[in-house]
Amino acid sequence: MYLIVGSGLAGSVLAERIANVLKKEVLIVERRDHIAGNIYDFKDSEGIFIHKYGPHAFHTNDKKVWNYLSRFTEWYPYFHKVRAVVDGLEIPLPFNLNALYKAFPPGLASKLENKN
Repeated sequence: MYLIVGSGLAGSVLAERIANVLKKEVLIVERRDHIAGNIYDFKDSEGIFIHKYGPHAFHTNDKKVWNYLSRFTEWYPYFHKVRAVVDGLEIPLPFNLNALYKAFPPGLASKLENKN
């Protein structure tokens, strides 16, 4: 038998792999009253998902990882955009050529872009 302390993402995946791939017994010890560590969500009385420990976003472009995790969860599309507001204009961050053309008139932006 294997003992895993903590059922966060790493502990949960390790326990699943030991149980299903190695076909061994696993005991998970967790101090919280739920699994998933800091990525734990629950629905409130109105059916709204609450992120108990704050928001979390998962990023991967590894299809194998995506397919594995999709066996255990549903995904909600999320696109993270960071913006600054300068003099009432929304400017993308980190600052790049798109931000340059948002922040300055086209002629000046072009001069700044071509400056060595």
